[in-house]
Amino acid sequence: MMNRLIRSLILTFLLLFSGIITAQDTFREFDQVYGLDPLLYNGKKYSYFLPSGTGGNQFLSSSAFVEGEMVIRGKGVQGIFLNYDIFNQKLLLQYADETGAFQIIEVSEAWLESFSLGPMNFKYITNNNESRIYQVLGDGPLHILYSWRKSLKLSNSMGDGNYTFSPPAKTRYIYVDGDLHPFRSKGSLMKVFDPAHKPAIKNYFHEKGIKLKKAPDQVMTDLINFISNLD
Repeated sequence: MMNRLIRSLILTFLLLFSGIITAQDTFREFDQVYGLDPLLYNGKKYSYFLPSGTGGNQFLSSSAFVEGEMVIRGKGVQGIFLNYDIFNQKLLLQYADETGAFQIIEVSEAWLESFSLGPMNFKYITNNNESRIYQVLGDGPLHILYSWRKSLKLSNSMGDGNYTFSPPAKTRYIYVDGDLHPFRSKGSLMKVFDPAHKPAIKNYFHEKGIKLKKAPDQVMTDLINFISNLD
C-alpha cells in the first residue's frame, strides 16, 4: 500500500514537472519565433476589411502575405510574413498568437525604416515634412523611387452598387541627396542630371530600347546604376 502511494506520488510529480518543462519550452519557442517584442508588436490591430462584392483589393499585388524582412529602429527582422496595403499606406505583419490564431497588425510608422517583399525593396522616407513608403531601385548613390497607390471607385457596371479598386499606379522619382525629383518621361528624367551626362544617358536609352512606362524593375535599376557611375 505504501509502495503504491509512493509510486503514485512520484508519477504525479514527474507528470507535473514534465508539464512545466513542456509549457516553458512552448513559451520559450513562441518567444523565440514571435519575439513578444514591442519593437514588432507596437502597432495597432489591422481592421480595414471591405464587404464582399468589392472588386480587387487594397494591396500592392494580392491579399496573400509573403515571407519578407524589415528593419525597425535599426533592428533587422527576418522570416516574418508581410503585406503592403498601398491604399492606406500601411505595412502589415501577420503572425500566429499563443492560441494559433492568425493576427494582423500595422507596423509602427514611427519605428519602421525599411522592408522587403520578395525581390522588391522599400523604405519609409521623409521629404518636405511628409513621410511615405517608397519602393527603392538602385545601389546608390542615386536611386529611383516609386510611390504606389490605388483608388476605390463605384463600379461602372450598370446597376452595380459595389466598389472596386483601381489597378496599382505609381509616381516615379529620382532620389538625389535627400531630394525627390518627379519624372514621367525620358526628357524629364535627364533634366535632373548634369547636362554633360545627357548624351550618355540618351545613348543608354537607345541601346537598351527602354520604354519608361513598361520598363521592369531590373531595367530601371540598371539604368540608375549606370547614371550613378557616370563621372
